[in-house]
Amino acid sequence: MLTTDICIGVFMIFQTTTGILANIFLLSLYIVNLLTGHKLRPLNVILIQLIVAHITMLVSKGSPEIQVFEISKFPDDVGCKMLFFIYRLAQGLSVCFTCLLCSFQAITISPNHSTLSGFKARIKEQLFTFCLLCWVLNILIEIPVPIFVRGLKNITNKTLKSHIIYCSMGMFIEIYFIMTTVRNVVCVGIMFCTSGYMVLLLHRHHRQVQNIHSTSFSPRAHPEVRATQTILLMMGIFVCFYLLHSIAFISLTYLDTNQYWLTISVILSLCFPTLSPFVLLPRAPKYNCIF
Repeated sequence: MLTTDICIGVFMIFQTTTGILANIFLLSLYIVNLLTGHKLRPLNVILIQLIVAHITMLVSKGSPEIQVFEISKFPDDVGCKMLFFIYRLAQGLSVCFTCLLCSFQAITISPNHSTLSGFKARIKEQLFTFCLLCWVLNILIEIPVPIFVRGLKNITNKTLKSHIIYCSMGMFIEIYFIMTTVRNVVCVGIMFCTSGYMVLLLHRHHRQVQNIHSTSFSPRAHPEVRATQTILLMMGIFVCFYLLHSIAFISLTYLDTNQYWLTISVILSLCFPTLSPFVLLPRAPKYNCIF
């Protein structure tokens, strides 16, 4: 009979492999479109960076936050620094680019007479600046990781409040998690606002279609509406698993130090990178441009 550890290990391998292959396939579609002369749309620029962040998260699942099996050889300080930094940076970029994706689409579909309509031209022109800001912001936030992360076997203080299986972040962990929490809360708050705005616009559009009584104005016929529906679905999946991951992480930190809480937290954190390409792929008719 398979042990619990083996079952969890097999599931994580399946989850990670599936997510990596799906994201790589989706990324290859964008590359093929770009090589065949298709113009790269602003929304696709955000999606490509989001996909890259997800691939990085899934590939670096062996970071200091992840341990499925009991192993005797732990990463040294350098290994902990690199793996933890890469994983946390990719995780932060996933949050920021998902937020940017929702904000960009909300501005794009806003009516011409709305307040947001004035940002339509600006956001396309300043998209590179916003993407660069996401990278710089997250790199700055993750600076404490390579500085203060240590391998657990080199930690002599056994009273450390927080350690993650074989790596510890030591004395600055509270400041670090305050910064990451503020970033995540702000991004999720923006997602809620922009998503609520997009739902309202879609509802108004649906009512207009019913009044016109014409199938030619069906929401499915408008690429922007289909893209909005896809982004709303992605945002819902993100928020759902983010909240579940936060609950599991709090339980791991303050209530229980059992390694299975760590495993659950890791599985939940990788659910969005694994599922997001399957949300985007059905919206790619004939595997052409996604949006």
